[in-house]
Amino acid sequence: MPFLARPRNPAFPTGIPQSPPPHGGSEPETPDPLDYGFKRLVPLLRSPPFGAGFLALTVFFFIAFFSNILLAPVTFATLGITVTIGTLGILALIILIQFLF
Repeated sequence: MPFLARPRNPAFPTGIPQSPPPHGGSEPETPDPLDYGFKRLVPLLRSPPFGAGFLALTVFFFIAFFSNILLAPVTFATLGITVTIGTLGILALIILIQFLF
């Protein structure tokens, strides 16, 4: 298949022999096939973005499915206090992350 081979440099004459590759063989080494199995997935599962996303989805579904049970005994005062403390906590977390990196 001539399309899979790299084209020769037309400026380099074909009569002069080219030096062999540095590894000593005339055939190029074929790269190892990529492993798309579970071993390749493990580092992804240990990454911080995956953990944060998993935690965010867990909290979202917890709130979505249990909102009636969680918000039934809540008054406007406790809801306001909770939202205010939560907002200040998220802002503090964002500022902390900005100063760490």
